[in-house]
Amino acid sequence: MSVDEKVRPVRSIGRAGRIARGLIQALVPTERTIVTREGLGYFLVMLVLLAAGMLQQINLILLVATTAAGPFVASWFGSRAMLRRLSVIRRSPGYVFAGDPLVVDYTLENGRRRMAALAVFVEDQLVSAERGVTGAASTPHAFFPRVAARDRARVRRQGESPRRGKYRFQNLDLGTRAPFGIVERRVTIPMPEPLFVYPRIGRLTRRWFQLQRQTSENRLGRRHDRSAQQEEYHGLRDYRSGDSSRWIHWRTSARRGVLMVKEFEQQNEQDLAILIDPWLPRTKVSPQQREAVEQAISFAATVCLETCRRQGRRLVMGWTGATPGVIQGPASVKLLHELLEQLAVLRPVNEGGLAELLDALPPPTIRDALLIVASTRPINLMEEAERSTRLNAASARSLIGRVLAFNATQGELDGLIQFA
Repeated sequence: MSVDEKVRPVRSIGRAGRIARGLIQALVPTERTIVTREGLGYFLVMLVLLAAGMLQQINLILLVATTAAGPFVASWFGSRAMLRRLSVIRRSPGYVFAGDPLVVDYTLENGRRRMAALAVFVEDQLVSAERGVTGAASTPHAFFPRVAARDRARVRRQGESPRRGKYRFQNLDLGTRAPFGIVERRVTIPMPEPLFVYPRIGRLTRRWFQLQRQTSENRLGRRHDRSAQQEEYHGLRDYRSGDSSRWIHWRTSARRGVLMVKEFEQQNEQDLAILIDPWLPRTKVSPQQREAVEQAISFAATVCLETCRRQGRRLVMGWTGATPGVIQGPASVKLLHELLEQLAVLRPVNEGGLAELLDALPPPTIRDALLIVASTRPINLMEEAERSTRLNAASARSLIGRVLAFNATQGELDGLIQFA
């Protein structure tokens, strides 16, 4: 085969590619020229002058009308030239917590040798990536007054983050109205990018740590032998019967006139399981019930965050539904993001229950872990354990002794988590 025979197919493929790109641009144009409201008024005035000059046969009016067409034509072609050899970069965080500001950086680079870029704007669009949700959640934008030739400029846009969920940035529009604001030229740049809005994070209160410690102590049937290696100083509390005299803080006790002891946050290695029951009725859902679901999810996210800050513990998270789900693994940053991504897209359910979720949990979790149940409806633990196909009477009693159940609808989470 000769060289010409080898090159001919390559040329035909290149020609076919250009034709395909041309068809795509014709069907889905990436460049648009729009006459602005000011430009439309300018054009109407120009037509009126032209019509008056022709009807009255006044050459001066005709001269003014034709002269007025100059800025319109210059805007039409000048706006197109203004966007040549420009590139834009979007830097988004990838994830953000609900309630925190969403910060997006836009960098505009001018690749031209001599001509500066003037009055260039960027319009972005953030939409939900979940099924059944339509419409834009946010429309970030940035404006670049002037970017010199062979230079770049950066604009940071900070706005309110949308509610928790999975989102995606769609194609980005780069446009300008230079030089006269009569014509607007836009170029669409494909820049899809995902964004997770994690649940709102709060701060766990001292009461939560006390409940967690008491449940762990009840599981062992005795108080732990606390040492500096096992615990972290947490605060002071009133003296209770059974407290060691070594924990007494004598200076504070003398000042207050009552015995005060040091309170420690135990750092045991007991596995932790967080079970979420985001139940809502099929009809007549009140705003308070929806708020309770969000509070339960935020509480679970906060517990996951606090647990994953310390390695060495195994964390399990499960949620109810028609098909209950479970995520588990050693506490780590990677596991934390997996849990938060799931919580970001977790939606209320009206099917399934705690019994089905208990059947889906790993056997070690059922046997030894501390279980935290955050629900939005009253739960009878004994009835749920009896409905489970994996629990007998003995294992059910052992499990109930290791469960902390909270009904968010009744306000039982209010004293356990605080929001700034």
